Amino acid sequence: MKGEKSNKIKVVLLSSIAQDLGWDQKILTIEDSEMTVFSVWNLINSKLPRDNIIVSINQEITDMQAIINPDDEVAFMPIFTGG
Repeated sequence: MKGEKSNKIKVVLLSSIAQDLGWDQKILTIEDSEMTVFSVWNLINSKLPRDNIIVSINQEITDMQAIINPDDEVAFMPIFTGG
C-alpha cells in the first residue's frame, strides 16, 4: 500500500561467513518491530560461533542486542587477526 514504510532489511555477509553460508547479501523481510541483530543471526541459520564475529548496522559497529529498523543494512564479519 502507498505510504507504508518498508519492512525490508539488507543482510551482508563478509569473508568466511559468506563462504560458509554460500551467499554474500540478501534482502529479508522483518515482521517484528523489535527485531535484534541476534534474531537476524538466528534467521539466517548460521551455526558459526557468534562470539567470533563483528556486527554492524548501517556500517556502524554494534552488538547482538541492537534493534534493527526497516531499511537498515546489517553486516556480519569474522574477527580478523593478523601477525
